[in-house]
Amino acid sequence: MENINLEQTKFNSESELKSYLGSLVLEYASKMNEIEKDIFDKSEVEPKKDFFLEFKQRYLPIFETYCSDKQRVYGGQANSFGYPTKYDGIEMFVQQEVTLKNSNRAEVYFRTQNSFEAEYLFVLVRKKGLWRIDSAKVRWYNETKWDSMIL
Repeated sequence: MENINLEQTKFNSESELKSYLGSLVLEYASKMNEIEKDIFDKSEVEPKKDFFLEFKQRYLPIFETYCSDKQRVYGGQANSFGYPTKYDGIEMFVQQEVTLKNSNRAEVYFRTQNSFEAEYLFVLVRKKGLWRIDSAKVRWYNETKWDSMIL
């Protein structure tokens, strides 16, 4: 996956903006999945080693790069990692929708179709011209209630 320009502020059309926002979320989620999978693979080889510090060190730069700077209840720190990955199946989504709520807020929706059939909803905000992920929710497919996720 080619990295997008996170400093981009100008878009030629609404469809270009929507494509950018979808790519931003997908790039973030893929990088987070890659970290979790790598840590999990290492923990299989060295099951007694605590990999949490490595996870935190790798997580924080991704979080700070792709996410907004709002104060979070959990402090915006890595609290856990696991397998399957947090955004399991998102790289092979079967549905993606980007909805512009207003000029500074958008929602990016993904539906996956793997063993978990999850739906993900990311809220993005624009501050100082830059788009960043502000929050995320998940629900199992066909459920009605969204559950907030720790980014």
